[in-house]
Amino acid sequence: MKIAVLTDSGCGLNKEQVEAKGLYFLPLQIIDDENVYLDGVDTTTEQIFQMIEDGKMLKTSLPPIGLVEEMLEQMKADGYEHLIFVPLSAGISGTMQAVKLAADNVGLPISCVEIYTTAYMQLYIAESAKRLVDEGVALEDIIKRLEASIQDSDTLLIVENLDHLAAGGRLTPVAAKLGGMLKIKPILKLNESSGGKVDQFAKVRTMSKAIKQAVDTFLAHGIDDNYVIAILHVNADESAQMMKDLYFDAVDTDQKIFGLLAPVIAAHTGTGAVGLQYVKKV
Repeated sequence: MKIAVLTDSGCGLNKEQVEAKGLYFLPLQIIDDENVYLDGVDTTTEQIFQMIEDGKMLKTSLPPIGLVEEMLEQMKADGYEHLIFVPLSAGISGTMQAVKLAADNVGLPISCVEIYTTAYMQLYIAESAKRLVDEGVALEDIIKRLEASIQDSDTLLIVENLDHLAAGGRLTPVAAKLGGMLKIKPILKLNESSGGKVDQFAKVRTMSKAIKQAVDTFLAHGIDDNYVIAILHVNADESAQMMKDLYFDAVDTDQKIFGLLAPVIAAHTGTGAVGLQYVKKV
């Protein structure tokens, strides 16, 4: 059976980079007052980060449905008989449901993989799916192996403030209440326990204490060479470096990712955000 693997721009790479890995790419939309951008297609990470730095309250939206159906029709024309889709969490976006409906409309069987998060972990799971497809692993076994990895994963996010997340409606009610608390650096979680939604994990007074608590939480899980770890940020060089010094040096794994958060996610976190992730290797 010929199987295609699709992910969206929540993974943090642009169209060209994703397609170079043999994956299909679906851009979400980023919206300011005057323009609508296809994330990773007609704008860059640096451009979106600059808009955020300039104080713009950006919005995001699902990929254009016409683009989705056109892509799926092309997959069928290219002989694909099944699609594995690895989108950002259904708890923060309707992209999974939109693609599932579009696949039904065009008659392409689909398996949607819920990762309960986004960013590098999304990319890793999509890349792993493609590797297993290329190795000839049966579809059912691919899904089982991906889900087993996702079961042993986590994402924590520290933001400067909750203004962007609150404006975008991406917080649980409990987490939203933190917005009115002064001098608080919220540690937020985005994982299976939060239903793939952005929820409160802890309240800390300073960024340095928040970083240490987040790192200590992950280290207590026993991260070793069986895991992939990542640190991603939005123009938060100092905080990200502090986290890297604490986290990377203490973990013995050959897969350590350090980079920038996906623009479509940064639009909701605002500048200064820094996050860390781990996922068990597939």
